This record gives sequence, structure tokens and C-alpha cells, in this order.
Amino acid sequence: MIILRPARQGDIQQIEQLAHDSGTQVSTLPAQRAYLVERVSHSMDSFRQEVLAPGEENYLFVLEETVTGQILGTGGIVALAGFLEPFYAFRNDILIHSSRALKIHSRIHALTLTHDLSDHSQLCSFYVVPALRDSLYPALVTLGRLMYMAVHKERFAEDWMAVLPGIADASGRAPFWDHVGRKFFRMSYHEVEHYNSTLDRTFIAELMPHHPLYVPLINEEAQAVMGQIHPDSELQYRLLFDQGFEADKYVEIFDAGPILTARKNTLNLWQNIHQCQIKTVKKMAHSCQYLMGMTTKEHEFQAGIIEAWQDGNTLFVSDATCANTPGLEVDQSVWCLPLDRLHL
Repeated sequence: MIILRPARQGDIQQIEQLAHDSGTQVSTLPAQRAYLVERVSHSMDSFRQEVLAPGEENYLFVLEETVTGQILGTGGIVALAGFLEPFYAFRNDILIHSSRALKIHSRIHALTLTHDLSDHSQLCSFYVVPALRDSLYPALVTLGRLMYMAVHKERFAEDWMAVLPGIADASGRAPFWDHVGRKFFRMSYHEVEHYNSTLDRTFIAELMPHHPLYVPLINEEAQAVMGQIHPDSELQYRLLFDQGFEADKYVEIFDAGPILTARKNTLNLWQNIHQCQIKTVKKMAHSCQYLMGMTTKEHEFQAGIIEAWQDGNTLFVSDATCANTPGLEVDQSVWCLPLDRLHL
């Protein structure tokens, strides 16, 4: 059984290895032991806190194979992206230039530095080991977090977002950074991503241009990658897009990767999630796959993918499924989502 659950201090060594394996594609999870220890500690405190409104909470989940204890993926949530400091992004704007005398009316694409997204809750730190990329478990990381956000509404903002990595090669060269950001920061793409994940973001406000950047004046190589997704992140993009996230207004400031945004109540999961009571049967006559979330006896959220059948407010599972799913008991209240409706 593979489950999604909150990270614990005992996971640090394996999380550090995953952070190392993910490279620069998961900039919010740098492979630094001290940072990860603090991140997991903050996450554990966030889960324990009684929350009435989103604030400085930062949640980190891991994907665990329960028999071996192996950690196979990670996924995080920042309750409020700009709670302690502004969250900066480039906004795609259209600026109008017009001359009545010359009868010229031009609409020019420009990038404007903004912190519009500071009041959004942010999905971050998504990574799944390559061996699982063609399975349902990447969906468990993404949809499991969205389920937690949906059932704990008070902990998160009305608007959600996810920043996806843009185009960069294996050596760390990012065309947008080389032609735009490097001119202001005078450091490599790897360096600025490292500082962005481990330091406060005041350096962005200090060094980034505050006037609009006219896109026609930007090098064509950089223009070509604006809003483009790194190939390793296409799966994450599809999962979020299928839920209702859109990527037409904002791009990341360093590599110009897309920033997906959504109003929470428009999401597919939000509209199809149900609360059910578990019942068991010796043999399932028919079933389909469900995303199931629950609160364990340790008051910890846990999500998994199971074979089940829903009838009204009852979710039927086999005796074997109940026995092999950690923490699952008869008559327990769970949240469920049929995966066949999501076309995964």
C-alpha cells in the first residue's frame, strides 16, 4: 500500500535524497539537511495548530510505501504565499500605444513585476520517483493535497496556485534567465534558485526591474520559452489543468515557467468530493478506483488509492482492502473521490 501522509522527522534522510535526485526542478525543496529539518519541523507544527484563517503554516507530505517505509515522493502546501513577504511573479500585460496623428494603435505584450499572488495558497515541492511516473501515484500526491485543502477550508485561501518549472537544460542553463534575469542579478540560474528557496525574498525587490519589460525587446530565444513547461513537469501540469487550474496570466520570474491559478470552488475535486462511511464486504461484485482521505487515530491526515464501490453515503471495500490499508476501520468516516471521473 502506498499512502500520502504528513512528513515526520524520521523521514529526513530519505527526503534529502529525493531533494538531491530532483535537482533544480524542485527549487522549494533544496538538498540541505538543516533546511529540511526546519521545514519538516515547521510542517509538523502547522498540522498540529488550530487554524481559523491561513497564515504562516507550511505543510509537507510524503508518499510512503507502508510495508518497507520507503519514501517515494513529496508534495507541499504554503498556506499563504505572501504571508511573511511578498510573492513576486511576472504578470502578462498588454500596453496600448496610440498616435491619432499617425493613425497608429499598437498593443504591446509586456511583463510587469507584481505581487498579486501573495494572497494565494500555493502547491509546491512536487516530486515523484521516476519509477512511479506512469502510475496513479503522482495523482495521489496532487489530488491528495487538494483533498486536504478542500476538507480543511479554514486553513487555506480562496485562490490557489502552483508554480511549474520552466525550460532549463541539464547543465542549469535557462534561456529566460540568461537573457533577462542575469542582467540584473549577475549570478547563475542555479544560484538564484538556491537563494530564492533558502533566503527571504527581499533581494528580488532590490534587484528586479520595477518597470514593465517590453516582450518584443527581449531576445527571441527567451521569448520562445515564456510560459513553457519543463518536460519533467508535464505530468503535474496535466493533473492540475484537468482539475481546472489555468496558466494564462502569470509566469515565474527566473525561468518564465507558467504559474497555474484557480478559484477553489471551481475545481473538479471540490465539486465531486463526498464524505462516506466505510463498510466491508467479503467480495466486491464490482468496483472502481477511489481517492480516499481520512483522519487517523493519531489525528493525522492520510490519503490513498483503493478499490471500492460507493452507494450513497456508504463506501464499500473488501475485507482485504480494509485490513491492508493502515488506519482504516469499519464505520469510519472518510472523504472519497471516484477517479474514473477524472480520466486519469
